[in-house]
Amino acid sequence: MSLTKPSQELRRELKALGLDIEQAADEVLRITKDCRDVEVAAVLKLIAKLYEDADRVAALADEVKAGRIVRGKAE
Repeated sequence: MSLTKPSQELRRELKALGLDIEQAADEVLRITKDCRDVEVAAVLKLIAKLYEDADRVAALADEVKAGRIVRGKAE
């Protein structure tokens, strides 16, 4: 099934957003890698949440590709 142009754009936007979230999580993890404070535990929880969000965005992009989510025209 061919995607409409708006749905193709939505999928591209979702994929880019997911990648941006993952890259942000990777960077924060790299920055805090050598820290040993109690605050690092909180940061690691936030990083885990970022990865979860990136996975969810990727799943939404897959749903767009499968045609289960479509972007309509703006009114």
